[in-house]
Amino acid sequence: MVLGYIVAGFITGPNFEYLPDVVRIESIKFWGDLGVIFLLFGLGMEFSFKKLKKVGGTGFIAVVTETIIMFSVGYLAGRAFGWNWMNSVFLGGMLTISSTSIIIKAFEDLGLKNKKFAGLVFGVLVVEDLVAVLQLVVLSALAVTSTFDGTVVFEKMAYLALFLLFWFTGGVYFIPSLLRRVRRWVNDEILIVFSLGLCLGMVVITEMAGFSAALGAFIMGSILAECEDSERIMKLIKPVRDFFGAIFFLSVGMLVDPAILADYWKPVLIISAIVVFVKSGAVTSGLLLAGNTIKTSMKSGFCMCQIGEFSFIIASLGLSLNVIEPSLYPVIVSVSIITTFVTPYYIRAAEPVYESIYKNVPSGWKVVMERLGTGRKTLDRESEWNLLMRSYLTRVFIFGGWLVLVFILFTKILNPFILSLTGDFTFDSYLFASLTLTGMSPFLFALIRRKDSAGLFDKIWNDSRFSRGPLLAMLGFKYLLGALFVALAISYYLRIGYGVLFIVVVITIISIYLSQTIKKYYSHLETNFIKNLHVKPVRKEFVVPKTLADEIHIESIEVEPGTVVAGKTISQIHRESRTGAQIVQIKRGNRYIDLPVKTEIILPHDQLLILGNDVEISTFRDLNSATAECISTSHQDIDLYHFVVCKNSLLIGVEANISDFRNRFDLLLIGIEKGEQGDFARPHSSIIIEEGDTLWVVGNKLKANEISKGNR
Repeated sequence: MVLGYIVAGFITGPNFEYLPDVVRIESIKFWGDLGVIFLLFGLGMEFSFKKLKKVGGTGFIAVVTETIIMFSVGYLAGRAFGWNWMNSVFLGGMLTISSTSIIIKAFEDLGLKNKKFAGLVFGVLVVEDLVAVLQLVVLSALAVTSTFDGTVVFEKMAYLALFLLFWFTGGVYFIPSLLRRVRRWVNDEILIVFSLGLCLGMVVITEMAGFSAALGAFIMGSILAECEDSERIMKLIKPVRDFFGAIFFLSVGMLVDPAILADYWKPVLIISAIVVFVKSGAVTSGLLLAGNTIKTSMKSGFCMCQIGEFSFIIASLGLSLNVIEPSLYPVIVSVSIITTFVTPYYIRAAEPVYESIYKNVPSGWKVVMERLGTGRKTLDRESEWNLLMRSYLTRVFIFGGWLVLVFILFTKILNPFILSLTGDFTFDSYLFASLTLTGMSPFLFALIRRKDSAGLFDKIWNDSRFSRGPLLAMLGFKYLLGALFVALAISYYLRIGYGVLFIVVVITIISIYLSQTIKKYYSHLETNFIKNLHVKPVRKEFVVPKTLADEIHIESIEVEPGTVVAGKTISQIHRESRTGAQIVQIKRGNRYIDLPVKTEIILPHDQLLILGNDVEISTFRDLNSATAECISTSHQDIDLYHFVVCKNSLLIGVEANISDFRNRFDLLLIGIEKGEQGDFARPHSSIIIEEGDTLWVVGNKLKANEISKGNR
């Protein structure tokens, strides 16, 4: 579809002489810029910070690795072509981002959208969208200064961080609350006008702040994605997004000049080869570093062998700022066309390439390929310190950022405005210092009083007295940071000695710490913010560890009425169809049935969690009809774990019979790895569990932990 728009744009553009066409370049650029705004607004609606949280470290590691490699290779390639450093930098930025639309279309055409590795690819694309937006800001800063000044770039990024912090937290607090209050009076027409108005208003604000219009559209889209009505808004703006997105891609095609391509065919072919081979290799390397198997990493990396919409947006930015050569634009469009053609064939080639490599490497390397990415992660490996530090740093960043914003708001805007109305008066400095501290007080309270929402601080404090030193240092840093903000606010208005300043700061900190009024007000702010941020409560996802096997994963399927599955017991389904997939959970209305027994009857509209490999799950889905809808649902108490049978374990000598194991231990036994051999086997009554075996089980975490550590 994207390729068709580009070709249509070329045919109707000023560089195709055989049909009536558009000749005003200014009009093309205007409509192209408008298309970028609505395209980024739609991407922001699909982005959502909840999705970013679900990606975890895998997506970030993969994208950081890909960005470093592709940006470096792109820059070096540009310099090798004799281009100046600015063109080379923009080329590097264009090569780092894959095309979400092209990958989704390829998955649909190839029937891969529900495969296990597809979810990994979508997670990488979510992080790439964020990196692309950050690149727009950094490249804009480089373009304005025309030199690489690290100080300027750092200041720009710090400014961006504060800008995003203010608008995201403020937007999530106010906009969902406003929509909730006026919902009864808002029909579809008003809602779409309101949403698009917010988008364009944010575009104006970001341009006034010195950022690109695309960033503003993306920010407002991500804010609206956190609203209760986000799905309704997305459905309403989809035609607008698709229409203006098509206009953007048409404008891309209109600016392609064949005469320029005739002179730059060598760079086009070389850059295309870099995108296809180096980019897919970079993503594969990143996913390997993140702990995935070679097979999964290759299948995911081969999907990222193209560039698309964000590359065009970066090129358009360079042209609008007059910092790149006009010839670079048609070059990057041509590369996109070539790599789009290659994408489906390259995706198909991933598994054959892996199998070919596996067959031809020495036996020692085969063991490495089988084991790489399947490191053992035991049940008690979660680090409470890591979780606490993550929460601590997040809170320091958020509350510290808001203190900076409030200080700037009062010192640069509100207090000067009041002074312009009243003129100088007695004790005006004391009044302004008090107002500033009052505005900062809720965030000072949160900074110095709040620890963490999960109670990890108190747990670590009580568990080990040897951990109290670092914990005290963490508290001391927060108090010191709060005191510095108070001293900054007071010394900005009042000229007093250091001794007096110290006493005033201490008194202020103690007053804020003990104030019940400030505590009540902050609790109200926090409650509303968290309520809006988590407006669509989702049960903790049932996640299968990626280390079990390349193909084994979990799918969620709704039982359709009138199908082979509906109305039968689990044992009847397995006996008649032998799909190999196992039903590990049934959601029936608000009721959850974990590890259902074989006599459980499957009813229409039950939501089933199915465990198996791609073929087994696909076969089960066929039984349920080709139109069965996959639903994202989960249960917080059930998950998949594995552990090593230790000495004196009560499991030693037990038969690996699935039914007996489930009845005795309330866990579903999925597989066994025997001792040092590491051979993975399906459970069978002929297999006896021994010391050193690794068991894979599905069930309650507490139960699994209890069984794994239980002794005779």
